[in-house]
Amino acid sequence: MEYKSMQPPFGMKEYSEMSKNEAKEHFNWFKQQIPSRLEQLGAFSQIHLDYTDRSLIDIWEWYLGNVQIQSKSASELEEEHPETEEWLKSYIYEKKLYIKSQAFTIDIAIYLGETVKSNHSGLDWGIVFKPKSYISVNRPVITGLTKETDMDVIMIVTNKMFAVLKGQRNLNALFDINHTWKEFI
Repeated sequence: MEYKSMQPPFGMKEYSEMSKNEAKEHFNWFKQQIPSRLEQLGAFSQIHLDYTDRSLIDIWEWYLGNVQIQSKSASELEEEHPETEEWLKSYIYEKKLYIKSQAFTIDIAIYLGETVKSNHSGLDWGIVFKPKSYISVNRPVITGLTKETDMDVIMIVTNKMFAVLKGQRNLNALFDINHTWKEFI
């Protein structure tokens, strides 16, 4: 079975560079994709995605067992180094995920968002347009949290993916995220 990546039917640019209308168009498309992304993730992983704490542990354990990591080529590394400030060079990863594993990462982030949303009333997917300096500007986030913050599940899970690239394998990563964020709900 082939695992399909999310491909918007329009050109993508950095979220911070999107106009308000472009961000809305992306967000509306993104929301429409959620059911099919979760259906594919559940079928492919054979994990029962029932929005429970246990399912967060199960899907992350599956991810850790199925994520495919490859070394970056010398040309990729060289391309990154000249454009990077000296003090940031230690943050350049020598490894990256295969495309299919990148799709797993996004879909698991969506599942985390749907789990948080389904277990707490008043939360939903939303989008924040201002300020432009906001790290999650124009990105799909979980909104409705009480502490005047939004949960950028895609960024959060992507950060966990970078931990995996560094060799960290916390089986409870999604479970821990879910419980840490409860204080903001």
